[in-house]
Amino acid sequence: MKRLPTLTPRQRRALLALEWVLLLGIVGYSIWKWQTPRDVTEEEEERREWLSKPAKPFVYAEKEEAVESFPFDPNVADSTTLLRLGLSKWQVRSIYRYRAKHGRYSKPEDFMNVPHLTNEQWERLRPYIRISTEYQYVESAVSVEEERWQAQEAERREAEEVHEDSFPKQPKIAFGQTIDINLADTSQLKMIPGIGTKRAARIVAYRRQLGGFVKVEQAMEAIELPDSVLKYMTVSPVEPTKINVNKLSVQQMMKHPYLSFYQAEVIWEHRQNKGELQSIDELSHLKYFKATDLDRLRPYISFE
Repeated sequence: MKRLPTLTPRQRRALLALEWVLLLGIVGYSIWKWQTPRDVTEEEEERREWLSKPAKPFVYAEKEEAVESFPFDPNVADSTTLLRLGLSKWQVRSIYRYRAKHGRYSKPEDFMNVPHLTNEQWERLRPYIRISTEYQYVESAVSVEEERWQAQEAERREAEEVHEDSFPKQPKIAFGQTIDINLADTSQLKMIPGIGTKRAARIVAYRRQLGGFVKVEQAMEAIELPDSVLKYMTVSPVEPTKINVNKLSVQQMMKHPYLSFYQAEVIWEHRQNKGELQSIDELSHLKYFKATDLDRLRPYISFE
């Protein structure tokens, strides 16, 4: 109203009243329009019907990774390979931790140590597990040879129709007598009470792989034996076969029972980065070597 200075006071009041009438008219029309029922269009009817229905939960489809089955070695398989086989990421991490701690899967049954491995996974993967020879313990190789020998022996007996009782029993040595397990063959070892063909074969194979025994207790490492057999054993003071850790590859060092994959690998890395080792005391500064490992290795390694 201040913008109209030429109007008289009466005219200003009349104009103000007109403004209020217009404002009240607009408000009244709006209220009337809002209360008056409207014709519902077809689109509004469909919208109301859709809104009245209960909401359905949204489900987002997740892409499932294809599970494959193919031969693999759990000792060398990388994470990509293990994931393709249908294992979860945390199961793959558990396999890596197992390899770091134990060094190897020596037989397919060791793979059952994977946490929460289901029966379906085990039955599917078991036929495809392949353990390389360098990761197998000598017991496995001897066991295979022993089973093969037993099968051949059974076939021979069946063909000749010879009863088992017709074979003379293996004579055993008496209490107080001993046998040198560094020099004895399988026939002589079987003369020790408590040792048969299978145990004798494993002791000889382990002695060959080890490079010779320095104490009788090492025979217990080859195969489970009763403590009573130790009193029938002696060890001649022969120089065991030594391995030169400065010349051999990782695979060659791993063949020795007292060296794991990780121990052989750190020796190889030391040779590459710092040069050859000079004494066994240097191994104490390397990862994965404990005092007990050094005591066992001392008679069997050289640095020349």
